[in-house]
Amino acid sequence: MFDPRRFLILGVMAALSLPVLAMPFLPMQTVSREENRMLAPPPSWPQDLAGWRHAPRAVDAFLADHFALREPAIWVGARLERRLGVTAPAQAMAVIGEGGQMFLTEGLLRSTGQDVDPLRAADYADFVCQVSRRLEARGVGFATGLAPSPGTILTDQTPPWARPAVTPSDHDLILQGLEDCAAPAIDLRPALREAAATDRAYRLYDSHWTPWGALAAYNRMVAALGHADWAWARSDLTWGEIRTDDGDLPRMAGMPPAIETLTIHHRTSLPEGAVRQDLATYGGPMPAFAVERAAPGPTVLIIGDSYTADFFPSLIAERVGRMVWIHMDGCGFDWRVVEAEAPDYVLLLPAERNAMCGGQRPAGFD
Repeated sequence: MFDPRRFLILGVMAALSLPVLAMPFLPMQTVSREENRMLAPPPSWPQDLAGWRHAPRAVDAFLADHFALREPAIWVGARLERRLGVTAPAQAMAVIGEGGQMFLTEGLLRSTGQDVDPLRAADYADFVCQVSRRLEARGVGFATGLAPSPGTILTDQTPPWARPAVTPSDHDLILQGLEDCAAPAIDLRPALREAAATDRAYRLYDSHWTPWGALAAYNRMVAALGHADWAWARSDLTWGEIRTDDGDLPRMAGMPPAIETLTIHHRTSLPEGAVRQDLATYGGPMPAFAVERAAPGPTVLIIGDSYTADFFPSLIAERVGRMVWIHMDGCGFDWRVVEAEAPDYVLLLPAERNAMCGGQRPAGFD
């Protein structure tokens, strides 16, 4: 007599056996990208009685962490939990590294090269290459780069599960792709490492760079536009210290606000005579805006995210006649901004962790 339960049992047994059978054919993982932690190492051969006593636990931890198709299984399990209304423990959006330095969890493994996706990097590089060619055809000056993530520069302070830093990273692959299409791309990592050796280049409790780190990147990028005269020497600025608890990372980690000392300069706000105006026409995750002065000068368009929105406008405002800022929006920003604002120069500088398109291109690009 036909019993469908037999086939169900066989199907379940086959599904449970698949991860074990596939293990010899797949590389062993040391880091879980889904859980943001180190996986249990292979157990060592016991050397004494205590070692034999702990061996079963070590073997159990290793087998629990190492099976084929691990990440898809975790992903499917998480989806089933959500469908069934099971509330899983919240994964921290921020973590604490060495010396109390905090990091955004998103993109941390990518910054140390532990999470590499050549297709993702190639897609972003293709986007920038297309933008570069179109701007070149319009006679517009162009420079691009990636704002390095804290984990890229402060690698030794990242949590152990995010180390060691390996190459090539997505950052390396993107820069190589831009070199292949002759896009004017700048590697900002040396400038930020040099800045970090002098003073704090990244916030302790925030996911962004400090005014000092932003200044190092700004000076390098305007030089790439052919305007080293727009740069600011450290001695040009008046510096001071403030204590602030506005960092976003403690909140993301489920912790109370934490106070840090931040070194700032007097050009963290717009200069006298500069007027900011929101440009609601273009939409995006953050409002586009323009900064104008009653003085002649070129128009500069900055395409980026919060890394450039916070400090670049106040640094460049006195050097140009008009500055327009728009969020890159996952490569889907409104291309009309180029048509309508007619910039003389365009600076494309997203945070490293945001350098991915998912196949998207600017609205109105075609």
